[in-house]
Amino acid sequence: MLASPSLDSQEPVEAIRRAAAHVFGDRPAGRAIVELCDQHAEVRQRILDQRVPDATVIAVVGATGQGKSWLIRQLVENPAVRGAIRSGDAQQDATRRLYWVGPQPPAGLDERFESYLHCSATAMLDLGGPYLVVDTPGATDLDEATVAAANRALSMASVLILVIRREQLRSQTAGRIVHASEGTLVLPVINAVRSPDDDAELRTDVDALMHRLRAAAPEGEILPVMLVPDFDLAGRDEATIAAEAVEGLATRLRPQLALGDVGQRRRGLRLESADRQFAQQVREQLGDHLPRLTAAVDRLHEATRSLPHDVAIELIGSGGVLRAGIRSRLRAEMLVTTAAIWFPYRTLLGLLNLTHGAWDRVILAFSGSLPSLVTAAWSGVRNLADQRGTAEASTGAVRARSSAMVADRIVPLVNRFRTELARLRPQEEQARYGEEEGFGNPDVSPVAMLGIDSLQEEAQQIFEEEIARAAPTPLAAQLYGAIGTVIFWGLMAGPVVSLYRSYFAASYESLRELAGDLENFPHPSFGMVLTSLLLSLLPTALFAMLVLTWVQRRSKQERAAEAIARRLEAAIDRLQHDRVLRLELRDPLLEDAQRLIRAGDVRP
Repeated sequence: MLASPSLDSQEPVEAIRRAAAHVFGDRPAGRAIVELCDQHAEVRQRILDQRVPDATVIAVVGATGQGKSWLIRQLVENPAVRGAIRSGDAQQDATRRLYWVGPQPPAGLDERFESYLHCSATAMLDLGGPYLVVDTPGATDLDEATVAAANRALSMASVLILVIRREQLRSQTAGRIVHASEGTLVLPVINAVRSPDDDAELRTDVDALMHRLRAAAPEGEILPVMLVPDFDLAGRDEATIAAEAVEGLATRLRPQLALGDVGQRRRGLRLESADRQFAQQVREQLGDHLPRLTAAVDRLHEATRSLPHDVAIELIGSGGVLRAGIRSRLRAEMLVTTAAIWFPYRTLLGLLNLTHGAWDRVILAFSGSLPSLVTAAWSGVRNLADQRGTAEASTGAVRARSSAMVADRIVPLVNRFRTELARLRPQEEQARYGEEEGFGNPDVSPVAMLGIDSLQEEAQQIFEEEIARAAPTPLAAQLYGAIGTVIFWGLMAGPVVSLYRSYFAASYESLRELAGDLENFPHPSFGMVLTSLLLSLLPTALFAMLVLTWVQRRSKQERAAEAIARRLEAAIDRLQHDRVLRLELRDPLLEDAQRLIRAGDVRP
């Protein structure tokens, strides 16, 4: 991923605003994005604003004339307060204000747009926790002040009571309201229902409404619908229906408020929802103004997401190359673990290692993979100076190889990105930018991969640990050595014992008589000694070959290769997530353009 905004970055809105000004200047697209940034910052501030820190804010929302005020009156038992809650269509001024009802007013009450009606907690319906009710203006009102007041209520509320009259169930207003306040707890209330038990059409419309609400707010929680009959047509008095409404509100909301601090639990979801909506709006603006540039960035990011994985796999090797590295290290581990006392089995093991691994070393030498570099570094452990030189050489080789892959894969896409970006700027600005910041200079690398050293260290550690797991234990190595040594000396012991017996007898006679003939000492022929040695070495060598074959068997290679690949993938994901392994743009304008284009993936 690039060092500029990505899926895991946490760029502030201010950075997007600066990027828009840098890339677009005073053009319409830049002004539109700056305005979106200002609006989003305001929305986030309202969500974070603790105006009612000790109580849950319940907003009653819906279009004008849906029965919101009637429902609020059912939450209040104080007659004076009930009388002060006026319906939105009774007085025009009432539709333009927020009416707060509760035991304490919200902080920072704006008397131009908000009113507060005091009602003690004991005179309000018990919902299991402290709360304030806010009566919002009608969602269909067109007055800007009304719309602004309604938006303030939506951003502050943690619980929405969405009131819809039966005949307006198919309206799209409800979905827009819930979408604007995604992350809140929503209780749909269907008002003025004629026959809730027998009306099949009503059930169909309610199901469709719930589907629209869940689609509009996938991160929100939609409570079961509450139906309120029309007391003018249902044949029952208003008091009875009001009592049922009170019971329905208590049944649905009390378990939620009883958990405590609904606002805190919902605030994170509402912030995430606001961020996603902001990102979508930015994407729409850029999609309208910069379709070709957006496409270029998409291609660039697709390549930058996959490149670190490809670099790692290329460097550590795959398939036959990786297995060749594993085989070489398993043979080397077997040789080092075997003690020197097991002579000549250990010597034969070393010779077989050199000859048996010749083709493996040829493969690794031409692959440039990390296993070859690890093997080369490991082979110099007995010489500190050589080891340091090998490590420096291997690091340089990895950097050079990764740089070559970046140049082959990324630089052409960056150049295409630059070409599309240049179309946005007047010729004089392009020339000035080129002089000041090197825009389009082919000698200046526009992108570099960071974190290669960390990747190499991770890969080497993973490789070493998996080889240590796959290699034979020290006890097994000593057992193999003892068996090989017994095989050799068991066959070689006869001629050696015979020669030494004759030698010791001749020496004894010479020492006893202080005289002797050299002819009494054994004179074995070279052919006899060589034949005895070959006859003893051949079974020992065959046994050593069997040991090496068993140690580096294919099933063990495949298990080790799978474990290395799996752990390497996890290490790459972790390094990318921690922004250690990433591609870095080295051009300010490109960096800001990318930040802007990828704004849909950032979180303020």
